Amino acid sequence: MLRLIIHRITAFVLAFTALFISSCSFFGSGGDPLEVLRAEVISIVHDEARAEAMVADVDKLDQLLQESAELLGEVARRERALFADYDSTPQDFETLFLERLRKRRALQEAMLDVHLEFKDKATAEEWEAILPIHANAIAARVNSLVNAAIDERG
Repeated sequence: MLRLIIHRITAFVLAFTALFISSCSFFGSGGDPLEVLRAEVISIVHDEARAEAMVADVDKLDQLLQESAELLGEVARRERALFADYDSTPQDFETLFLERLRKRRALQEAMLDVHLEFKDKATAEEWEAILPIHANAIAARVNSLVNAAIDERG
C-alpha cells in the first residue's frame, strides 16, 4: 500500500513537472497571457457578439484553471498534514488521492466543455488564427500557477 502511495505521489509530481517544463510561451515574463488572448479574440473575431461570447469562455477557463491551482494547493496542505500525523493510515492517503482524482476529473471535463464551446463559436479561419495564441496563453497561465504553487510550498 505504501508503494502505491509513493507511486501516486511520484506520478503527480512528474505530471506537473512535465507540464511546467513543456509550457514555454512567447509571452515572456510580463503581462497576463489570457489578457493577450482576450485582446486577440476581439481583434480576430469581427462579429462583436461572438467575440464577447468567446471572451466570456476565456474567463470561464481562467476560473477553472484557478480552481485547479487551488485544488493542487489544498491537496499539498492536506498531504503534508497526513505525513506529519503519526496516526495517519494508508486509507487516509487513499481517500485524499481519490477525492483529488474525482475533483480533477470534474475540472478537466469542465475545461474541455468550455474549450469546445470556445472553438464552436469561431469560424475555421478564426480558429486557425486563434489556436496558437490560445494554446500559448493556457500554457503560460498553467506555468504561472504552477510557479505560484511551488513558491507557496517553498
